[in-house]
Amino acid sequence: MLCAFLSQPSLGASSSLDTQAARVERVESRIRRINAGEFDQFEIHGFKRFSAPDKAKLTQWVKVGVNATRDTLGVYPSRLIFHLVPKKSNQPVPWAYTRRDNPQRIYLHVDSRFQQDKFINDWTIYHEISHLAIPYLGSRYAWLAEGFASFMQYQVMAKAGILAGTTEQNYTKKIAPHLKWFNSDLPPASIARRLMSNKQYPAAYWGSAYFFILADNILQEQHNTRLTTLISQYQFCCNEPHASAEQLMSDLDGLLGASVFTPLLESFESSPARQLYPEDFTKQDNLTRK
Repeated sequence: MLCAFLSQPSLGASSSLDTQAARVERVESRIRRINAGEFDQFEIHGFKRFSAPDKAKLTQWVKVGVNATRDTLGVYPSRLIFHLVPKKSNQPVPWAYTRRDNPQRIYLHVDSRFQQDKFINDWTIYHEISHLAIPYLGSRYAWLAEGFASFMQYQVMAKAGILAGTTEQNYTKKIAPHLKWFNSDLPPASIARRLMSNKQYPAAYWGSAYFFILADNILQEQHNTRLTTLISQYQFCCNEPHASAEQLMSDLDGLLGASVFTPLLESFESSPARQLYPEDFTKQDNLTRK
């Protein structure tokens, strides 16, 4: 649902700016209070299956993941709950997922033989925590939720100083191999749903992340803000465990005071993908809005 302050009568441009500034200050104040240790940050389950040294290593990893994501996306409206499951693999976190139960939980399958830096530099925990910055949108908009988490994982890692290369370089590397699917007269949402149905998850996730690249570009170019900033405000006022995609877009537009997300989602549902996506990323400006 829309936050109470979004339904208040207009008080004029100056008052509107003051209200926006006050909302931002409340968010930043709450972040500072959590950073100071006033609130429980998270809890971890599953340690009985790990040695004491591994427990210390994994605790530090989760702490880094929570702090980095919180510093980028704001204070989460509920405690973050993690379940660690041992799993031997050729990578530190071979599998992870979120469960939108009450309370919501994040499950991380980990190979504790890896060193701490391998865990911290792995993208998975930032991706999974990012999921909880927006509501569960239902299976029809799983593509949008995965696109959001994929976009945000690199925003979080970049701000924390642990991303190798720039965000643009990383997005280009991930999205470019899948542009062929979106060189189509079908709408991007239909393409992404089909890719999800066919278990072509990288193509679906990264093709969908382009929605948020476009949104972030519009916010920067036309509204002098960033998607991460808007999500921090959304966390403070509006984040619920479940909501429709349309409601999420409406809430973000309400916070912004302009229609950006609702028409962009409509375009992804109805416009030919080839009109929204570039054919390739050979030019430096291909990650900016066409």
